[in-house]
Amino acid sequence: MHAPRELIERLRIALAGGQLELVETSTGAILPRARDAHAGEPVVPVRDGDETLLDNGLLRARTGDRGVLLDLASPRTRVPVSQANLVAGLGRSSSEMSIELRGGEPFLRIALSIHRRRLWGRLRLENWFAFADARVRYGSDGRFAALEDDRAGCAIFAAPGTTWKLRTLSRGGVHLRCEPFRERDEAQLAWAFAPFEPGISTGVLEAAWDAFARGRRVRLFRSDDPAIVVDACRPAPEGSDVLVHVREVDGAARPLHLQCGARMREVDGDARIEGEAIVSDIDAFGEREFRVRF
Repeated sequence: MHAPRELIERLRIALAGGQLELVETSTGAILPRARDAHAGEPVVPVRDGDETLLDNGLLRARTGDRGVLLDLASPRTRVPVSQANLVAGLGRSSSEMSIELRGGEPFLRIALSIHRRRLWGRLRLENWFAFADARVRYGSDGRFAALEDDRAGCAIFAAPGTTWKLRTLSRGGVHLRCEPFRERDEAQLAWAFAPFEPGISTGVLEAAWDAFARGRRVRLFRSDDPAIVVDACRPAPEGSDVLVHVREVDGAARPLHLQCGARMREVDGDARIEGEAIVSDIDAFGEREFRVRF
């Protein structure tokens, strides 16, 4: 940051005292980051007649009967929800749905437990949005669908392998169908809704999906660039080496800088080790795999 020293000092004092807060732009964060000391704890829902309100300061949601999502917003954008989170195809199955908003999280968590499967057709998650000229992006392996127009955006996070079907409605808006549960036998399903500002990068959405699906954990390899996604880390078929697979998701060739939580001795190919990081390059939408020896 280039500014007079006195101005920088005043900003530093204001930030330390809480008068100002750093807020990341849409290219760097799905929403402003929380400063909640109770981050991770579920917020208490508030009943308002036949509806339920949830608000953690980053996200506001309003739901109706049977968990139908009626409103979804952040402090800087509001998703044009007509109605969403409608589960079809359950038939007479015994099931329970929970809706949870945790402190510090920019997405609304949904969990569905099916106790006895008597499905009437294929299980589907139906969503209607009043987006104008909607644009859609999909995450790797179908792990999310992200809809946006020039006003707002909404991502739906689900498990990898999810099938998405988007249809533009004749009277305006779009219908997005999610099939998270085809002919498999899982009894526990989870997905989430996340509002975002238009222009957010695919890499940031991938990182937000990772936070939803995997939570906080210790990672052997990580990248500070959200456009570089660590897809897999596994033992090599032979020997004691480790294979790490990464992808570029924002469509631009870039330097690759992969931090490692352990001391590396050697990495194959055209990559090199600098300190505790693998350094190389990656093409737009490219994939790289490195064999690492410790």
